[in-house]
Amino acid sequence: MEINNRLWQIWDNTTFKITSYCRNFDLINDNESIISEHCGVISLTRLSETKPPIIIGEFEVSTWNIALGKKLNVDFVKLLKCHWVEVMYAELLKAVKNDSFDIMNYDKLILIQNLVIHPEFRKSGMTEEFVEAIYRQYYNEKNAIIAVVKPIQDNPVDSDYYYNIRSVEMRNSLDGDIKVIPSVTYYKLNEFLDKDDRETNEYKLFAVAVKCGLSRIGDGDLFMFSPEKILQRISAKREYNDKINSQWEETEIS
Repeated sequence: MEINNRLWQIWDNTTFKITSYCRNFDLINDNESIISEHCGVISLTRLSETKPPIIIGEFEVSTWNIALGKKLNVDFVKLLKCHWVEVMYAELLKAVKNDSFDIMNYDKLILIQNLVIHPEFRKSGMTEEFVEAIYRQYYNEKNAIIAVVKPIQDNPVDSDYYYNIRSVEMRNSLDGDIKVIPSVTYYKLNEFLDKDDRETNEYKLFAVAVKCGLSRIGDGDLFMFSPEKILQRISAKREYNDKINSQWEETEIS
């Protein structure tokens, strides 16, 4: 992995804010209280410019407490069927049914439902930075981190949300007015609608997933995380940081 000063400045100033939603009681379906929902915002701090942070991405993650579900004798297939309208759960149900994935092997499922990144940062290693953040937050050997890798225009629930409902608040100064921008405009999502080559779009997304250490589950759109590539990334970042610190120390001495 090649690191330069521009990438380093972006990564060093990136923050991940996660808001979690959970209940101790089922709301609609039996046993859905083992599921927690997490909405996240990726921001770039601009302290050196004396400006407020700007949003550069968003994501949604669901966690399933499988260990608790086992104690409660939850029928996980039945629970998946209750949520089949969501692409993630439809794909996971298919993988379970064709024996490509066994839920019972894990204590917790971390399901990356979606990730949207501002076009200015899509080629700045931000997807890898996001996966590293998820790894740091959730990973252990008994947890499965799974992402649905699918063009947003092929995901009806998410496309409706980001194209028709969601907006982003933007402010360029600490005392400036807040500008509300539709997500479809802010993230330039219409560019994806103009690209009708579904196979090419999927190939590009699959390549990004593999680069982040994700491996395809069966022949569907689910990918499961393993930490080797992210650990290599962390090591490379540490080496680069040591190099920068060494250069600063040499400058101070001279």
